[in-house]
Amino acid sequence: MKKYIKSLLLLALAAVVFTGCKEEYGTEPGNDGTPVGTVYQYKVGDGYNADNDCLFRVATNAAVSEVYYLAELKSAKEARKMTEGEYADYVVANGKKVDVKPSDYKDVYVTDLHGLYSITVVAVNGGTKTSQSIDFEGLDYKAFGTGTYTSEMFGNIGTVNVEYSEVGNRYRIKDLWKQGHGFSFSPNGSKVTVYPSSMETGVTHSKYGMISATDQGSTYDEGTKTFTFNFNFTVAAGSFGPMQEVLVLNK
Repeated sequence: MKKYIKSLLLLALAAVVFTGCKEEYGTEPGNDGTPVGTVYQYKVGDGYNADNDCLFRVATNAAVSEVYYLAELKSAKEARKMTEGEYADYVVANGKKVDVKPSDYKDVYVTDLHGLYSITVVAVNGGTKTSQSIDFEGLDYKAFGTGTYTSEMFGNIGTVNVEYSEVGNRYRIKDLWKQGHGFSFSPNGSKVTVYPSSMETGVTHSKYGMISATDQGSTYDEGTKTFTFNFNFTVAAGSFGPMQEVLVLNK
């Protein structure tokens, strides 16, 4: 009886060990069977232009020997009418190689993108390839027209130049409160998203320093072409409270 119980215990232990080995397969170096480069997309930092520069990270598993990427307009990629495998071969032949080791990661910057881009990353091990893609909206601003801008905080600013990017459906006033200090915004029905949601105005208070603005929920009236920006203006010492900025498009 004791021998029978001991045999059962040994069988149970063997099952646990076998299950543990199966769960660890593909996670320890050398055990990965298929090359995979996992792609993570991030917002670029200082020194880059978030409107047109893309940052992504490629994290490889142990089976990866080489990694390539290709950034091209999404329309051009779709026009090729390639299968996923065919396009992976195309990326390896025409893309750029990423200097990354197995079971490691590499950050990649792709700059000056204008239009809707597809960025495809291909992980290679011999004849085996896998691919992942991300999309990036490279804003492409062009002159749109003018608008009349009034500010509860700063008074009647008057006529401003407005730009528009069809990619992202985004308007921009580049130089508003001061040169280089403005913002962009996208209407979606009656709601408006402001980019960035918090910003410096470039205007300094005589006592409290730089005045910043934070969006509190802005709106758009299609009929009158009117954007109403509800901003909370603050300085280091505190808040001036919520105030309205109004833009009426002249076009």
